[in-house]
Amino acid sequence: MTISAADDKRLGWGVRLGYSIGDLGLNFFWQAIGLFLYFFYTDVMGISPIWAGIAYSIASIWDGISDPIMGAIADRTRTRLGRYRPYLLAGAIPCAICFALAFWVPPLKGAALVAYAILTHVALRTAYTVMSIPFSSLSARITSDSNERAVIAGCRVFFAAIGGLTVAFIFPLLVAVLGEGREDVGYAMSAAILGAISVVIISITFFTTHEPAEVAAPATGFSISSILTNFVQDIAQFWGMLRLNLPLAQVFGAVTVTSIALTMFGKCILYWFKYGLNDMAAVKFALPMPALVVMLTLPLWIAFARRTSKRLAWMLGSAIAAIGYIGFFFNPVETTPATILFMLVITAGQSSYAVMFWSMVPDTVEYNEWKLGSREEAKIFGFAAFAQKVALGINAILLGQMLSFVGFVANQPQSPEAVLGIKAIMSLVPLAGVFLSVACLWRYPIDATFHRQMLGEIAIRKAGV
Repeated sequence: MTISAADDKRLGWGVRLGYSIGDLGLNFFWQAIGLFLYFFYTDVMGISPIWAGIAYSIASIWDGISDPIMGAIADRTRTRLGRYRPYLLAGAIPCAICFALAFWVPPLKGAALVAYAILTHVALRTAYTVMSIPFSSLSARITSDSNERAVIAGCRVFFAAIGGLTVAFIFPLLVAVLGEGREDVGYAMSAAILGAISVVIISITFFTTHEPAEVAAPATGFSISSILTNFVQDIAQFWGMLRLNLPLAQVFGAVTVTSIALTMFGKCILYWFKYGLNDMAAVKFALPMPALVVMLTLPLWIAFARRTSKRLAWMLGSAIAAIGYIGFFFNPVETTPATILFMLVITAGQSSYAVMFWSMVPDTVEYNEWKLGSREEAKIFGFAAFAQKVALGINAILLGQMLSFVGFVANQPQSPEAVLGIKAIMSLVPLAGVFLSVACLWRYPIDATFHRQMLGEIAIRKAGV
């Protein structure tokens, strides 16, 4: 396949911003799912914690499976509008509709209500995948210049952070204003409004970007069954790779335990403000603060890792997060300011994980080439996202079981034991995840010196010396 030279030209800021703003629209959906949907299931829709966890888990695991399937479909697509851009329009409106339906309480009860939650959540994740995977892939099509890709990656992170801040602040505010005392109405209307805005934003990305003309790119035939077969084969191959690539196994172990354990805090924070502090009014101010901390600390973690090592950055971040979790659990002053303080400490530590994980994974790609002779970056990055989403599914199931175990009952005064249980779930469970992640990476071997040595030996091999 050959493409025209047009994609080698530098992009103007209209294209850079037009493409990157798509992450703002996508994060309206993603952040709302992560921050509010589980709480919505239990406290607004009225589903038990166990079934809320099952509904969330099924959708998360399906999301992990559907990502590589959608990637394979998009890679084989050929239209006059390009491979990936058509899916932005194809998925935007369905995703907005599914988003509103996921936050709507239908006149159903019991098993029918649980089935509705599962079906709408799966539909939402599917429509989101139809957009998000082609959107990410589009960055490699609109330019082949490495520096341009770095610029648009930075712009994407900026807009993604703005999306997180917007949802954390605006969503609960809209629920309160539009619902006028009825949370079910407020959530449905708020989701409909944010979904509609997302459609406009994603449409901007579609109309401000283009894909280069393909000189010789016949459509590649495919079937869903062949894609699924290849997916199963890739899983088997990746499992074998993990056994031979120790750093990759260490990184995947760390991200799996952190995805399962650490997200307990974020999913429980609304419960803590409602039942532990009796201060839901503070949510609209408290939730955006961690996003601001992430924006401020990310450059610091990057600088620290460059001066020391990624492993040490992970360890220091773990120590800071551990202090926050321990302080939160044992702090006898259960007030909103104290909770926010510990939220910020925890976030400052955990923000190292995002930077280190996505910078460690490329190092394991070179390790794979150094030791096994093949890079396999597509598989490694693809299964990194897959592992995270499956881990989030496991997290949802565990959360449901634990909330039920401590005696949580939605929209009722909680017993002291239930409040203490919520506090333990959102602090002691993540604390265990922090320690496990440290154990996984304690002997992580790739530092800057080792990495330079690997690259040198790979270059010598390629040169045939």
